[in-house]
Amino acid sequence: MDIEALRAELHQAVDEIVDRHLGRTAATGEAPDPVSVTEGEQTGEWTYQWPGGGVEKFHRTRWFEAAGDRGRHRVRVAWARRPAWGREDRLRAIVFLQQGKPESKTYYPLTEFVETDDDRFAAIIPRPTRPRAQLRDDEPLPERFRHQVVERTDALFESIADGSSVRLVLEESAEDEMVRHGYWVAALRNRF
Repeated sequence: MDIEALRAELHQAVDEIVDRHLGRTAATGEAPDPVSVTEGEQTGEWTYQWPGGGVEKFHRTRWFEAAGDRGRHRVRVAWARRPAWGREDRLRAIVFLQQGKPESKTYYPLTEFVETDDDRFAAIIPRPTRPRAQLRDDEPLPERFRHQVVERTDALFESIADGSSVRLVLEESAEDEMVRHGYWVAALRNRF
């Protein structure tokens, strides 16, 4: 029995029940209260063990504090290279939520920004009504993305022939916006 997976599922179920009783809904797709992001220290290399057992080494990381309608949380933006979509060394940034106290070694990946063919970075936009599904280009764009760059997946990656899902596109230097997106995704999926 995987105790950590059981804990995560129970935590998510309790969050959904509490939200329902408080009259909140993450499924509206509307922008949460503004999220303030404070940049912290750069921490260099970092290693993360994925739940499936694989270990990934990140060559640079930076701490951030994100605060919004779901509280104040410590997150880490971690950068690595991995083969994907026709490239052997595609750069990516993963936004991790640190769970528990500041000395905790428990992290949860919130979102991943993958280097596009034109050297920008793109992350999946979840469908607000079904947060585990990807938003498609024929579906309404949540208000929070109205002034952001959003493009179809097949326009970002040449090796994808028909990718009708849409992604938020940012520059490499926009780590604070990556953190804001991670916060929105976490709130939508009831991760805190």
